[in-house]
Amino acid sequence: MKPYALAIAALLVLAGCKKAAPEEDATAKPLVQVTVVKVAKGDVAESVNVTGTISPLPDHEAKVAPQVAGRIGKVYVKTGSFVHKGETLATLVPGATPGQIQQAEAAARLARETLTQSKYNLASQIQTQHSSVNSAELTLRAQQVALTKLRAGSRPQEIVQANANVTTAQANLTAARQALNRAQTLFSEGLIARKDLEATQQTERTAQAALVSAQQGLSLARQGNRPEDIRAGEVAVDQATEAVRAAKAQSVQNRAKWQDVQIAKAQLASAEGALKAMRAQAKFLTVVSPVTGYVVGRTVNEGENIDVTTVVATVVDLSAVRLLLNIPADKVAQVKPGQVVEFTADSGGAAKHEAVVKTVNRVVDTNSNTVQVEATAENPAGALRDDGFVKASILLRVDRQVLTVPTAAVVEKDGKSTVFVVGDDKTAKAHEVKLGIESADTVEIKSGLKLGDQVVTTGAYELDDGSAVELGS
Repeated sequence: MKPYALAIAALLVLAGCKKAAPEEDATAKPLVQVTVVKVAKGDVAESVNVTGTISPLPDHEAKVAPQVAGRIGKVYVKTGSFVHKGETLATLVPGATPGQIQQAEAAARLARETLTQSKYNLASQIQTQHSSVNSAELTLRAQQVALTKLRAGSRPQEIVQANANVTTAQANLTAARQALNRAQTLFSEGLIARKDLEATQQTERTAQAALVSAQQGLSLARQGNRPEDIRAGEVAVDQATEAVRAAKAQSVQNRAKWQDVQIAKAQLASAEGALKAMRAQAKFLTVVSPVTGYVVGRTVNEGENIDVTTVVATVVDLSAVRLLLNIPADKVAQVKPGQVVEFTADSGGAAKHEAVVKTVNRVVDTNSNTVQVEATAENPAGALRDDGFVKASILLRVDRQVLTVPTAAVVEKDGKSTVFVVGDDKTAKAHEVKLGIESADTVEIKSGLKLGDQVVTTGAYELDDGSAVELGS
């Protein structure tokens, strides 16, 4: 073939190629415009978003009631008032007057003195009764001995003994008369009771009888034992026996004196109780706040009659508050005491606050499938209010320096998490990825990508594996 023929043939081939180009353009797919970012390393935090309410701490709310019943005289606060600990909330109309308190004090003193005197009388009665019994029993034994001797007959040594008995009886009588003289003097001065005087008189009569008996014994010993002497001795023994019985019978008076003491004790307790009540009433006429905080409810008005169960006002200390948060049951296992809670309150606008988790309940609310968690927050400025609604976020965990991509880069393809990676050839390759922690705008990539890969963040839903892309700004 000649050279010019080859040239013509080549031109025809080129012309044919140019003619076929429009058909290829008609079947080609359009480019997808996308934006990309590179896979980077960073920290990813996992949080749970919840809602809840604000309430006072358990020991920071006081429902204040009076300590005594009475009528409201003056109320010094209203709902919303700020009060300090010890500040007066209300006062009651005075009850007991100073004069009534003085009368109660006098009654208590008199009851105390009566009790003291009753105890003295009881001790004196017991001592007197014991002395009378002992004296009477001594006399009886003496008379019994004398009678025995009369019946046995007199002997020289018995006469000596009879003389000694007379001497003893005379000494006893002298002592008894001296005691009687003292008792009569004390009685005339009002220092002892008539019964005490009568007991001393009885002792003197007994001693006098003993002397007579001793003298008779001596006479018999000297004169010999006649039948009438023996009979006299028997009578003396009978009299001494009766004296012992009479002395023991005085124990009835012991019981009476003991009862006097019990009555005096009861009267003293009653008087002291009445005095204590009056003093308390005078002391507790002022109703004060036990805490520093805000009055969130005033329930009484001036002139109302109230008792110790009536709440005058409710005072709440909101310097620190408690958040009651409702955590989804499937997340509560990751919530621990000490974790930080970031929240906003409807009463504080967009201002963010922090609290700390204190208690995690273990009971699931079956209606909402949530678990209640308690957290506390400082509230020095008082911006957080009781019963306020909150939106909160609890930081559960942080994975540090892991592969991350924007959340928008991850799409679902055939039920799989997929990210499109753009290579140097401007085509998008689909990569199945395994995800880790996902935050609001960032997600952790556990596998499927490498550091520096360019991933599609805008336009990914329009892509297929191998799609040609055009990078946008």
